[in-house]
Amino acid sequence: MDFFTRRLNGNDGRSPAAEARRWRAWHALALFCAVWLTLLPLPAQADGINVRTVELEPLEDGYLLDADFDLELTPTLVDAVSHGVTLDFVLEFDLWRPRAWWFDESVTSFREHRRLSFVPVTRMYRLNLGSSYETFPSLADALHALSHVHAMPASDRVALHRGQRYEASITLRLDTSQLPKPLQIETLSSREWQLSSPVHRFSVTPG
Repeated sequence: MDFFTRRLNGNDGRSPAAEARRWRAWHALALFCAVWLTLLPLPAQADGINVRTVELEPLEDGYLLDADFDLELTPTLVDAVSHGVTLDFVLEFDLWRPRAWWFDESVTSFREHRRLSFVPVTRMYRLNLGSSYETFPSLADALHALSHVHAMPASDRVALHRGQRYEASITLRLDTSQLPKPLQIETLSSREWQLSSPVHRFSVTPG
């Protein structure tokens, strides 16, 4: 009977001092776990590039792509480009017609390379867009131009049928494969070199 009385009292025969030590141990363990959890890596934050607006503008003979991105370089990338490291970006656009019982039909797909560099002699930033280039007095001005897409040919008018729904996607990202080899290794372990917009999808229905 004494055994069952001790069980009902909840101390299993331990002395008050032993119970106090046990609860202090549990409290210390809980505190340790709480501190340890705060030291775990936080979930990845939003990327430094995000789509602000995107639109396909219909013209008589085709469609033009207009888009704006919010683009902010990490401190590491700002330091890199200011010290002569060229940053290559890739703009990707896809347009297709979804089909329920077969593979989607691709209408158009293209990639444009945008290269950002700093010219020490002139103290200017240079932005190559395809085969053309512009120079800018500040990094902010160069990034503004890099993140803006204006009147880019996207599709012939005859490729899209009136009343038919089409799907499109657009993204802009830093191409780390174009960085110098030593920096490519660093990109594997540092998020400071990872810069990419989420793939933005939208629908198009010609009127």
